[in-house]
Amino acid sequence: MHMERSGCVADINMVPKTIFSLCSSAGSGGLIRSPRNAAGVGKHHDSRGLRFSLRRTATGGSLLKILGILAIVGGAAGASLPALATENTGDAALQSTYDPLASSVDLFASGESAPMLWVRGKDDLDRARALIARFEAATAHGLAPSRYGAQSLRAMLETFEASPDLNAAKKLERALSIAYLRYGSDLVSGMVDPESLESGVYVDPARADLGELLARAARTADVERLLNGLAPTNPRYRQLYDAVQRMMAQVGRGGWGDRVQAGDYSPGAASANIAALRRRLMAMGDLAVEPDLSGTSPDPDIAVYDERLMGAVAAFQQRHGLTADGIVGPATMRALNAPLEMRLAQAMLNLERLRWRQGRLQGRRIEVNQPDFRMTVYDDANAPVHDARVVIGQKERRLQTPEFFDHMSYLVLNPTWTVPKSIIRREILPELQKDAGYLKRNNMILLKGGKSVDPATVDWKSLTAKTVAPYAVVQKPGKGNALGNVKFMFPNGHSVYLHDTPSKHLFAAESRAYSHGCVRVERPFALAWLLLSEQTEDPGKMIEETLAHGKETNVPLDRPIPINLVYLTSWVDEAGVLHFRDDVYNRDEILARAMRANS
Repeated sequence: MHMERSGCVADINMVPKTIFSLCSSAGSGGLIRSPRNAAGVGKHHDSRGLRFSLRRTATGGSLLKILGILAIVGGAAGASLPALATENTGDAALQSTYDPLASSVDLFASGESAPMLWVRGKDDLDRARALIARFEAATAHGLAPSRYGAQSLRAMLETFEASPDLNAAKKLERALSIAYLRYGSDLVSGMVDPESLESGVYVDPARADLGELLARAARTADVERLLNGLAPTNPRYRQLYDAVQRMMAQVGRGGWGDRVQAGDYSPGAASANIAALRRRLMAMGDLAVEPDLSGTSPDPDIAVYDERLMGAVAAFQQRHGLTADGIVGPATMRALNAPLEMRLAQAMLNLERLRWRQGRLQGRRIEVNQPDFRMTVYDDANAPVHDARVVIGQKERRLQTPEFFDHMSYLVLNPTWTVPKSIIRREILPELQKDAGYLKRNNMILLKGGKSVDPATVDWKSLTAKTVAPYAVVQKPGKGNALGNVKFMFPNGHSVYLHDTPSKHLFAAESRAYSHGCVRVERPFALAWLLLSEQTEDPGKMIEETLAHGKETNVPLDRPIPINLVYLTSWVDEAGVLHFRDDVYNRDEILARAMRANS
């Protein structure tokens, strides 16, 4: 279920669907529905009419190497963007490709009273300068200045200033307007079409009305105010954006200092390595500088692994998704030595992900963040009211949990499990070929054509993955059912849902990618109680009585709740703490390559 809604720029984070219209006191523009199945053919991809290709890159390299820090960590403006089309040419190749940005600019400029937006005279270029300066600072949002042709535009402006004429003014005006639309669209929707990534991402971002973007530029005198109004206002985005600015500043100051070397980090140990660890944690913000109470300066080179340092290590571990035991083991050492530039690039990638979902990450909802292996429930006031560990799909691509948005509409108590055909072929058939009693031991029944079949009457050894297709397997409710005692349904084309599990021990693991794609939830009855408390006086009693019957029972939710299956490897939590997680499905690397190709 989706809602269509028109809102002002400031309301973009309230838009629950992929439809967005900029509006002002002068009225709102028309709604623009993003095209479905907009991904390109073969290796080519399309992002709002901008063609690019995903170049093959070795996936064994680090994120830092693959991303190249988007070629923007250093703040370089980059080379000109070929697609900028700064003048009308007769090139057939250019003319054969429809560019919605250029077309929107030309349509706007064809109006009888269309104003010049940026070049208002040879002595009135402040708006043009302000716009180009913002393109040059696009790194602040994790965007590449080269995408907007910042260098070319700066050169065009300087040429016009040296020798102004009407034709040059028109060319500069058009080039600036096209780059402005690209920049505005990127802030609203992201610079990469998520569904073109072919990595389990099914997200349909909001789209900006290009004509209204231009009209808004004509109405707004202050260019900084105009551009600031396009950036997402969602607190999640704003907090991560601020963290990116701090990291960029720290890169300029020399980063986090020396790497931490292997050594003895047991409580009470003393060494130069421990002093280096202390300094790095101080640079990262996990260890505060001790207050000067003695009249002498605090010493960052204290070489003892004391209680205070152990607590700082535990804080670092917690915000990196590691077991917070205060001990520097191999996993903690790897995380400690991750370069600041890599973490900066990682945060920038997640700004892009937040742009895709900016209208859906607030208010009452359920979020499952896959790299964090955690589910969180938020109330209407955007406050977290429940969380739990989860198990997600395995790392093998066909078993990965996808990213998408939907609405949870009902619960199933005492669920049966209709085993997917893929699991029958790959897992159950080999077991039956060894022992036909496998199904009975696991509370399963065999069906063919909808009718029950005795497994002992089937020659399992003669069947193959193809010839077993006519058979279906259903696991009855009860002890050992793979779905446990409750599942949470949000019908979708991926056949993914949340559910209980008998394999409770997996929740104790640090990395929890073990399922076939669905999401297993720790403490599922706490979630069920919370969802049903809005409509049932005593949800605990109702759940208990229904389970006692032993029959599969659907329980509709009077108020369906939005659910987001997201993939954030970096974010800032409600307490203002910056978090990082491992790229469990390598989706950071896939997105990084796409952003480089589209920059």
